[in-house]
Amino acid sequence: MTTFYYPASRLWPDYLRSAIGLAFCLGLMLFAEPQSVIFVLLAGSGLLFAWLGVMTLWRQQIEVELDASGIALLNRWGFRRRVNMPWSDLTAVDLRYYSTRRDRSEGWLQLTVKASQARLRVDSNLLGFPQLVQAAVAAADRQQLALSPMTRANVERMADMVRRQGDGP
Repeated sequence: MTTFYYPASRLWPDYLRSAIGLAFCLGLMLFAEPQSVIFVLLAGSGLLFAWLGVMTLWRQQIEVELDASGIALLNRWGFRRRVNMPWSDLTAVDLRYYSTRRDRSEGWLQLTVKASQARLRVDSNLLGFPQLVQAAVAAADRQQLALSPMTRANVERMADMVRRQGDGP
């Protein structure tokens, strides 16, 4: 069994965005009239930045276990029950690329694995993400599930990126 997780070193940009955005909104709220539209907009934006921080903290507590029988998702805090997804129940695998640049040179991948009773969604910040994608695609091929052309292209793109990183100095 292999365990994957989100290390803090890959999540610090989201923590930083959350902290700066929240500080900015709360700081400006000190100077706004409490009944004004600007105050309400700043409060709403502050709540969104707080939500980003909470969701990042939540992601950091997630562990994904992979073995020959399937995938399991669990939370180290124990707030949510363990979600098991046997490969035999697999119904869909989708790998999407979200670009942060117009030239598509930077961005992240998001893997969605669906089974009859559960859904797992993780992004490329997960340590060991390429191995998880390969296992999910192999399971989909064994189940003879049709993968979209976009998913196949993104799997190839990810494999090329992994090969290039392995060829480094």
